[in-house]
Amino acid sequence: MNSRTRRHLATLTSAASLAAGLLGAAAPSAQATPTAPDTSTGLLSLYGGTTGAETVNSDGTGLRSVPNITSANHALNWAPDGSKVVAAAGEVTTGRVTGATSLVTLPAATGTRSGAADEDPVYWQDGSAVVYSTGGQLVQGPSDGSWAPEPLLTSDQEPASAYDVHPTASPAGTLAFERRTTGGTNQGIWLYDPGNGTVTRIIDEGSSPVFSADGSQLAFTRQVDGWSQVFVADADGGNAKQITTDASDHLFPTWDPAGHRLAYEAHSTHADASDDVQTVRLLDLRDGTTKEITGAGKGAKPAWQPLRQNYLARVYGTGPITIDAAASRWTYDKTGAAHVPGLVTAHSAVLVNKSNATYSAPGITLAAEKQGPLLMTSGSGLDSAAAAELKRTLPKGSTVYLNGPTKLLSSKVADQVTALGYKALRMDASDLSGLSARVAKQITATPSWIFLADGGEYHDPIAAATAAGALGYRGTGVVLLTNGKTVPSSVKSYINALNPKTTNLVTVGYNADQAVRHTAFTKSWSYWAIGGKAHEDVAANLARFWWTAPNSAVVEDTWTWQNATAGGAATATYGPMLWSTEGTLSAQASTYLSQEAASVSVVETFGGNSSYPPANRTAIGNAIAASSAWTSTIWAAGGDVPAATAQGVKAPALAAGGGEVPAGRPLSGTGTGTGTGPDRTHLPAPDGHTAR
Repeated sequence: MNSRTRRHLATLTSAASLAAGLLGAAAPSAQATPTAPDTSTGLLSLYGGTTGAETVNSDGTGLRSVPNITSANHALNWAPDGSKVVAAAGEVTTGRVTGATSLVTLPAATGTRSGAADEDPVYWQDGSAVVYSTGGQLVQGPSDGSWAPEPLLTSDQEPASAYDVHPTASPAGTLAFERRTTGGTNQGIWLYDPGNGTVTRIIDEGSSPVFSADGSQLAFTRQVDGWSQVFVADADGGNAKQITTDASDHLFPTWDPAGHRLAYEAHSTHADASDDVQTVRLLDLRDGTTKEITGAGKGAKPAWQPLRQNYLARVYGTGPITIDAAASRWTYDKTGAAHVPGLVTAHSAVLVNKSNATYSAPGITLAAEKQGPLLMTSGSGLDSAAAAELKRTLPKGSTVYLNGPTKLLSSKVADQVTALGYKALRMDASDLSGLSARVAKQITATPSWIFLADGGEYHDPIAAATAAGALGYRGTGVVLLTNGKTVPSSVKSYINALNPKTTNLVTVGYNADQAVRHTAFTKSWSYWAIGGKAHEDVAANLARFWWTAPNSAVVEDTWTWQNATAGGAATATYGPMLWSTEGTLSAQASTYLSQEAASVSVVETFGGNSSYPPANRTAIGNAIAASSAWTSTIWAAGGDVPAATAQGVKAPALAAGGGEVPAGRPLSGTGTGTGTGPDRTHLPAPDGHTAR
């Protein structure tokens, strides 16, 4: 059996849905997407010519070079939270202006009409995507480079005679861009609306459009009496007003994120004149005053850094509320009560033995795809905390799955569940691998994805189960567990009954890979192998494989499986799970979060302060935001958001009617789509193999 040990093999958001703005339901779990405060003003990035990329403070001080990021005569544009920049110099690269280990080089665009140089990259879809021009054709792809960018527009929307450049993204998802003919004639500024798929001209003549941070205004340049002047218009192109008038060229405006100033490239005469003196100037729209930011010849093509808060959600038990109950309260509505925005309706629940780590792993997938809390109890009887949470979340008559045989959850537990008015359904099996197969059958007889991990210890199974559960309510992902490097008969029988043409197989960890390699199945299978030197590596590599530019992530401490199990079940459908040591954020988690910082705005942790001390929390903030100063912590004791914070918290983008996590797949971005399955377009053709 052949495997693919590659990252970025599976994308779970199709190019078509991305281009249409259908990036869907990947909001953080429960109440974890706070409403961002007003965006603040940060640095100005500059193209420095022979000195490379640069940044400068908005008062003109602190001009400094940006290491490791180059730009070929194009602006360095910022992620919506100011954490990263995107630049083009032969290839498109994203990274931090500090030059830290967050550099990502996007693959070359595919399906384009020419192989011309890339130019004018900008972030889109709240940082989940990047749009740029290549040979006058707009392309888009995920900001983490998990698959190659593809054409944004159809040939009807962008005919061969069109040459489109300078895209700019509104927080509402629309894109404005400059259109020329291939001969260079300006055809004005056009607007692409991903919601309805339309492309319309909104300004008859104009260049270098740029949306304000709130998306309400559009700045651009236009030729007036032979000079390039700056104009400001409404977002739809209406009410255009000229705001510069002196006889010289004014190029490449950029908005102060606060909205009342513009910076631009200023020239003493025509930009291409031999005696021209170029500076960067700042224009205050309130009183019309201007100020020089950089001296002669120092920097060009300014772009202003927006600064906004990201969030660390700390979910932990308190008093009688255990960590599993806290995770449930963070995620699920109270039955019979008014719907709370951001919470979802529980349709079932899963009980696991609170003293057995590996047997609990299949329960994560079961809870996520049956949409219900995973609760922990003693094996000999139903704990009062679990009983209380069952009564809080589930209406009478709902199914409660008992994850394991009577040696793990006794008949008394089943009787107590029944006495509460629920249907107790036991997932019975003689061993752990058999239990994983039994749970898999309960989820579906025909899975779309199988994640196979070694059940000998809990780290890889929990990571694998969380990935499988990402397919969401009524999803068809399952986790199966090997016995070390052996595929037991129960798991083998389940796999042998499947069609390799319709089921994808992923091994998680070295032992699972070896088990599959040395097992003779009845059909020819190919699979993807996710490995790494340590469990932290495996989880980070699995996150790269399975998720495309997620909006949230979960960091779990490696020592406390109860925290990870509860958190994984609660958050599986919203973002990847990462392992970290307790004392400080693991290098693997830090690197992943830094590389995904443009899209990740929320990190959730489950467990008390001993699992996530201050150094760990600060490192998370530094990884996902411009700095830890731009990461606010939500202290959700018992899973409840404090009253003082509640007004700053909004619901995730859930299905119509509230309370339902859409079935389908991990999704990324800020659109409204739900998705129905992995996008095979971006999977490489698997290697053929004869199992015998």
